[in-house]
Amino acid sequence: MNKNSNLHKLVFQLDPHDWHGIESETVWVRSLGGNRYKLENTPFFACGVANGDELLANRQKGQLVFDRVDKASGHSTYRIMVEETTQPEEFSKQWSKLEKLGCTCEDIDADPPLFSVDIPANVDIHVAYSILEEGEGLGIWAFEEGHCGHKI
Repeated sequence: MNKNSNLHKLVFQLDPHDWHGIESETVWVRSLGGNRYKLENTPFFACGVANGDELLANRQKGQLVFDRVDKASGHSTYRIMVEETTQPEEFSKQWSKLEKLGCTCEDIDADPPLFSVDIPANVDIHVAYSILEEGEGLGIWAFEEGHCGHKI
């Protein structure tokens, strides 16, 4: 724990039989007091949560473990899996459209490369989704929804 920033690691238990084969994912959260925490990054595999959500968590075996969402942020989470044949400049050109809207991403070195995308509440989800679809249609990436927190 970083005492200056009040950041903690929180664990999401995952189904290892899902496509990713992972049993858990660890994310950064900021303490809001008691058992309440604010999610400070965009998860790669956990579903039903988004950056900025306020979460409830419990201590289990020395770890902070996700219980449930207490207050949704209105953000949405998507995952982008970059196609093997995609050139970096192709990805950058398509990604820049999402970035211009205000979307951010985190990446992990996976095979294929994987990005978790945060679409803030003030971004038009329909525009962002159409850019994600366009990238998939161009063969640049495949994508999936981790959580749609936007009001539709």
